[in-house]
Amino acid sequence: MGLDFKIRDFAYPFAMFTLKRRFDADQWMNEDALVEYQLRRLTLIIEHAYRNVPYYKRVFDAKGILPGDIKSLEDLKILPFIGKEELRSNFRELTAKNAQKFRPRLLSTSGTSGGAVQFLVDRPSNILEFVYYWRSWGWAGYRLGDTFAELSAQFFTPFTAQQKKFFHCEALTRRVMVNSLLISFENVGEYKEIFRWSRPKFLKGLPSNLYALACIFEKKPDHGVRFMAVFSQGENLLRHQREKIEKVFSTKVFDSYGHMERTVAISQCPLGNYHVHEDYGIAEFVRPERAGLESATAGSSIREVAGTSLYNFAMPLLRYRTGDYVCMDTPPQRCPCNRGFPVIRSIIGRDADVIVTPDGRAITALYVALDRTPHIRFGQIIQERRDQLLVKVAYNVDDARSCDSLLLKNIKDFTGDSLGIEILHVDPDMMEKGDAAKQKVIVSKCSNDFSG
Repeated sequence: MGLDFKIRDFAYPFAMFTLKRRFDADQWMNEDALVEYQLRRLTLIIEHAYRNVPYYKRVFDAKGILPGDIKSLEDLKILPFIGKEELRSNFRELTAKNAQKFRPRLLSTSGTSGGAVQFLVDRPSNILEFVYYWRSWGWAGYRLGDTFAELSAQFFTPFTAQQKKFFHCEALTRRVMVNSLLISFENVGEYKEIFRWSRPKFLKGLPSNLYALACIFEKKPDHGVRFMAVFSQGENLLRHQREKIEKVFSTKVFDSYGHMERTVAISQCPLGNYHVHEDYGIAEFVRPERAGLESATAGSSIREVAGTSLYNFAMPLLRYRTGDYVCMDTPPQRCPCNRGFPVIRSIIGRDADVIVTPDGRAITALYVALDRTPHIRFGQIIQERRDQLLVKVAYNVDDARSCDSLLLKNIKDFTGDSLGIEILHVDPDMMEKGDAAKQKVIVSKCSNDFSG
């Protein structure tokens, strides 16, 4: 999930401010009141799905039930789970017949171990996403209109040695997009200058690129760059990463979890606890299907995240298994911040190392190159030497040559031409074995020294 709104998403100020007032009150409600609110929204979604979404009409009829039979959150379990494969193969049937009424937008995501998954988000879910960020960032002191910087690799691809654009400003959102593909000790002065003149109060990014930025600024203790807060998402935020980011930028990191399909949102409060935003969607934490993931440490367990849309009418997803995992306390804990939202112990995101190029640049989020390549069943990028990458990959189609060509291009969009790249086709069944919640996608066996 990302804060990436188009101009048209700001065309509904009344709806946004109305939902924001609602959400500001929701966070202090007790459990019974939150469940009541979820049920009101769920009733609307279920009725709509039965009347307008062919896939769910078929599911309801096959089970001999009507929308009115779902009277509680427990009753929702009458319906089967769906996953990315069902979404991929039933796109048309999962699209509401009246989807155009809700002004849908087509998005896609693949993950690194599967082909592209397309889905629709609509006006109500765009408003939801905006308001969720508004409230969640507000826990760190953000106010609408504050300037913030966002570290990004995707926005600045394809990378070339000649094209060195460090930033892009968006006046409407007061966002400064900062190029994470150029992070190196050599360029620390450029980043310092960007933050000096733009004066962002907040910084957002993946843990890996936030950490890489902190590493180069750490070498200049008089850099003078400070933020009110840093927002991380999209990957595992490791303890040493959090500690360095907070130390270098004299601030606190607020970590969060979300996904583009918009059924579940989780974020940290000022006390550092992860809260499940129950007015965003209905979250279920279910026993993982993969062996070896049932338990974590004493007093905790690992669960897969499943979610139900409460706002997306163009393509409502009911009991959608995300393939993402969290660590839960057993029994669940309450937070002293007094917010009514339940608490989980931690998010288990994808784990990725930083790739360092021969010219000393720190490349983060290189797994996006895998995400952009269709038909990948398994993918892993390994840096064994500073000048060489080994890409282990398996496809679910026979035309490996054209897939290899596109994958090579997608990787070079991030790294440029300074690295040699070898592609090795592997047995996916052997590679996917293991008990890690997220297979490590980017592995570096080199020192994380960005100095070249």
